[in-house]
Amino acid sequence: MRSPRITAVALAALVSLPAFAADRAIRPGQYELKTEMKMEGIDRQIPPTTITHCYTDQDVKDYKKMAEEGQGRNRDCQISDLKEGGGHVSYAMNCKSGAKGTAEMSFSADGYEMTMNLETPGGPHGPMKMKMHTSARRTGDCSK
Repeated sequence: MRSPRITAVALAALVSLPAFAADRAIRPGQYELKTEMKMEGIDRQIPPTTITHCYTDQDVKDYKKMAEEGQGRNRDCQISDLKEGGGHVSYAMNCKSGAKGTAEMSFSADGYEMTMNLETPGGPHGPMKMKMHTSARRTGDCSK
């Protein structure tokens, strides 16, 4: 069984990667994504994670497609109730594992802020609730 931290980090990556495409809300380029997580009922701090990702011109064209591709080969979660407009995106997700959640994002030309609330059906300690916040900022053009 996966640890809650590994699952949370994987889910944070899943929702962070696609958060750029709504109406080409951000510019293509290299981005730094910093994700902080809080898990209800866990008495220790989970360290923030920081990753970089290159978003191409092609990447920023279709938000839902990128949300689905952000899952990698697993494709465990379905994106639904997607709403876009005015520099904001929200959606729900339901996963085969039983996890479900909602996400809201706000965009600027060179970054975005995303908050996701996620509930998982359980693990060794029963159901868990997680809140994740990702800040992304453009750091320049992608390396070739």
